[in-house]
Amino acid sequence: MALTVVYDADCGVCQASVAWARKRDVRGALEFVPNDVPQLPPGVSLDETEHTIVVLDGGRKFTRGEGVARILRELPRWRPVAAAIRAPVLRHLSNWGYDQFARRRHRISAALGMGTCEIRGHNTDLPTGDPGTPGHPSGTSAPQNR
Repeated sequence: MALTVVYDADCGVCQASVAWARKRDVRGALEFVPNDVPQLPPGVSLDETEHTIVVLDGGRKFTRGEGVARILRELPRWRPVAAAIRAPVLRHLSNWGYDQFARRRHRISAALGMGTCEIRGHNTDLPTGDPGTPGHPSGTSAPQNR
């Protein structure tokens, strides 16, 4: 039975992470579901997926760093990393690190040229559009909030 991984479809880093994991999932153990589908899996809310990855393994739900560790456990060369992340001290650190990264994922996506995350209901103050267009840092229009 495949793990179900629900991720933020509006996030460039999230999309790149899914592509990375798919490439390494030689056994087909992971099923990826973007959070913009009409019906999310039972027990998963849209609000939840806007700030964390959700991994469903049968009746168990993993989020944040523990969700990442659960995914890595299915990728043969990454099992030692998964084991390290699940260690008691590192589990807390990985969850904290995940939260810090998740809060900044829209800025990180934009900085890496992956597009920005659209955080529903929040203004990210990030440039939009193509270079040379109004609102983009290289454009000639209004100043940007940074």
